[in-house]
Amino acid sequence: MNKPVLLLLGLSLSGLSSVNHAADISGMLKSQSAVATNSGNTQQQEWLLDVEYQGSLLGGDLTAIGRVRLDTDDDLNRRDRASSFSSINGPVFNGPDGAVELRELYWDKATASSYWRIGKQQVVWGEADGLKLLDVINPQSYREFILDDFDDSRIPLWMVNMEYNLNDNSVLQLLWIPDTTTHELAPSNSPFALSSPSQVPQVNGNNNIAIKEAEAPGKLFKDSDAGLRLTSFIGGWDISLNYLYHYVDTPVVRAQLQGSNISVTQTYERSHLWGGTASNAFGDWTLRAEFAYETDRYHRTESSLPGVEKADQWSSVIGLDWQGWSDQFVSMQWFQTTITGSDNPLVNDKREEVISLLWESTFYNETLTLSWRHLHSLNNKDGLVRPKVIYNLQANLDIYVGADIFYGDKQALFGQFKEEDRVVLGFEWGF
Repeated sequence: MNKPVLLLLGLSLSGLSSVNHAADISGMLKSQSAVATNSGNTQQQEWLLDVEYQGSLLGGDLTAIGRVRLDTDDDLNRRDRASSFSSINGPVFNGPDGAVELRELYWDKATASSYWRIGKQQVVWGEADGLKLLDVINPQSYREFILDDFDDSRIPLWMVNMEYNLNDNSVLQLLWIPDTTTHELAPSNSPFALSSPSQVPQVNGNNNIAIKEAEAPGKLFKDSDAGLRLTSFIGGWDISLNYLYHYVDTPVVRAQLQGSNISVTQTYERSHLWGGTASNAFGDWTLRAEFAYETDRYHRTESSLPGVEKADQWSSVIGLDWQGWSDQFVSMQWFQTTITGSDNPLVNDKREEVISLLWESTFYNETLTLSWRHLHSLNNKDGLVRPKVIYNLQANLDIYVGADIFYGDKQALFGQFKEEDRVVLGFEWGF
C-alpha cells in the first residue's frame, strides 16, 4: 500500500478517541452497458461501486472513498498498472476485468480565516463544460475518451489545498501537489485508443521503431506542481485569477533516426499556466468566460519523423446559458485555441475553434430529463453528439438510455472514433 495511505490510515486509527459524532457511511452503485452500433458487439458491461466514509479526526473531518470497478467485457480495461501513475498513486489492483482503488482520502479543517484539505482529492478550476482549459489540476483517465463524467474520469492527487479568506468577498487558494501522476490513456487494444495524427505521431517508411513508454516524473519536491487562485465577487461578477506551475500531463514525443532504426522517446515538460474566469447573471441569461495562457507547450510538426516545436498557447471559452422557460436549460460555448510564435508547419491548425450546445428539459415534476450535448470542430468539421433520457425512478435511483455518436474525418480528434458509435443503458443508485 502507498505510504501516504498508510500515514493517513494510521492517523485515523490514532484519532478514533477524538471522534465526536457517529461516522457516516454512504455509497453510489452505477452500472452501464454499451453496445457498438456498427458491429453489434458489447463494448462495456461495467459495475462501479463507490463507498464513502465521513467522520471526525483530530478536530477536523476525515473523508475516505473507495472504488471497485468490475467490467465483464474487457475492451476498455488495461491489463496492468499504467506507467503514468506516480509511486504514491494508482490502483491497489488493476486487471482486464476491473480495478480496486482508494479513490479519495483527505482531512478537512476550517478555522475563522482559513480552510485546509490535505490528502488525495480533486480540485476543479474553470467555467468550461465539455472541454478543459483551467481544469488541469488533476489528470484525466481517457479509458472512454471524454465520454465518462469528469467527476469519475479525473484522477485524484495527493496534495495540500489551503484557502485563506482575505476579506468578505475574496479568497486566496494555495496548492502544493507532490503527486506527479499524469493522464491515463486508453490501452492500444481499446476502441478508444488514440489514432488521429493530431494526437499520435505518424512515422513514414519501413524503419524499425523502438518506442520508450512515458513515465511520470518521480522526485517528490523537485517535480511537485504548485498553484494559486484568487477568487472575488466584484460588481456582480464572480471572477478568478489563476496560476499553475506544472508538468503538462500529455508527454512530448520526440524521434531520432539511428541508422535504419527510429528511437522514439516520451517525456513530460513543465509549463506556466496563467488564466482567469468571469461569470455574471443577467435575468434569464448567464455569461461565462475563461481564458488560459500557457508557456512552453510542444506542438507536433509536419515531418517524416515525429518532430515537435516549442511555442506558447492561448485558449479561451465564452459561454452563454439561458433558463427563460420553466424546466428548460440551454448552454452554448465557443472555444478557441491559438498557437503563438511558431513559424514551422504544424499538424494542428495554429488557430482551432470548437462550439458546443447543451439542451436539457425536464418533465413530470422533474422525474424525466431529456438532454442533447453536441461538440463540433469548426476547423475539421468533426464532432460528437450525445442524446440521453434519464428517468428518476425513486428519490435515489436514476435509470437512463443514451447514445454516443461521432462523425467526421478519421484523421480528426472526434472523427477518429466514427466507427465506435454506441448505445448505452445504465442506472445510478445512491445509498
